[in-house]
Amino acid sequence: MELDAELSALATQEDLPADVLRRLLQHQGARSSAALLRRDLTEEMVEEIIALGSARSLAANSSLLARVSARFVEHPEPPVRCAVAAHIRDEPPGVLARLAADPDPLVRQFLTMNDHLPPELLARLAADPDSNCAVGGHRAMA
Repeated sequence: MELDAELSALATQEDLPADVLRRLLQHQGARSSAALLRRDLTEEMVEEIIALGSARSLAANSSLLARVSARFVEHPEPPVRCAVAAHIRDEPPGVLARLAADPDPLVRQFLTMNDHLPPELLARLAADPDSNCAVGGHRAMA
């Protein structure tokens, strides 16, 4: 196994001491793996991961606290909004509606894959004038 893969695997181990994880966050591959898969990230670690440029991987982590995930709804980079759109719950209320109105059609398309999307938003997205959004998500056809 190569070093990058070993560090990435190490960063996801549940019993890893916090100080070791903090050092691993300096390695891009390990940071991405930790951001995506860990359920125990502290607010300090979240801030560090964002500052180090791995917001997209963090936004895709469905185990984050709702208030952390909600931060990504307004992120300036569409790929980060896409990552959170696919799984976020409506906490605080209104985040799903904001994503349904996102100016980027790819964000709206990712939102159609969200299992927490209420039927009224799904219907709105199915009627989206952007043909890619209307047929893009697996649920939009349901």
